Amino acid sequence: MLFSVFLFVIFGQITVRRLRKNPEVKDSLGMELASGWDILNVAGALSRPRWFSEMMRKSPLNFMAADERPLYENTSKFERCLARLFFWPWATSGLVLLLLAILSSCEIID
Repeated sequence: MLFSVFLFVIFGQITVRRLRKNPEVKDSLGMELASGWDILNVAGALSRPRWFSEMMRKSPLNFMAADERPLYENTSKFERCLARLFFWPWATSGLVLLLLAILSSCEIID
């Protein structure tokens, strides 16, 4: 998780900061629920499979997620790789923490 936090800051400073300044991409970053949420939106959009992006685009909640099409046009391969290196360990650590909390509350683990 510490690795993910470190990459969160790097990805936000390198990629998302530049994308926020780009007027054609600024509206494609998704809804920012909290400060820094757009970093998660962009990393998720660059990391998720295309079939899932298509499914999300048809959803009524599509305004909350970043649109990957303009993001792919305005990011390099390095930035996409950095997004994946950040997003998947972050998502995995969050799911593991949630699973541990559930198992602990059910008293399966001490």
